[in-house]
Amino acid sequence: MEMLYGLLRTLIGWPGIITSIVLVSIGIYSKRIWLIILGAIFAIPISWYLGSTPKFRYIMYALPIFFVGSALAIKYEKSRLAWIFVLPYVGIIGWLGLTVLSQ
Repeated sequence: MEMLYGLLRTLIGWPGIITSIVLVSIGIYSKRIWLIILGAIFAIPISWYLGSTPKFRYIMYALPIFFVGSALAIKYEKSRLAWIFVLPYVGIIGWLGLTVLSQ
């Protein structure tokens, strides 16, 4: 049971956030769609967790879908559009990180 709690903390916490951003970035750079989808899967737990808060109620549930849009953009060889799809997630997570660090 202790191992399960450790896994959940890893997926929901900052290691899961950083892993999702790194996987998507490497996936876009190397044009590997499966890495982008894996990054989207790693983004789901924090998105659901933050989606249950009043401030992020509507936007956070949709953010992993942007990663899927990024994978589709790579499929159709539109790498600039793929990076644009990543920006909302990185922006919100960056804002959240700055908010946490400034407290």
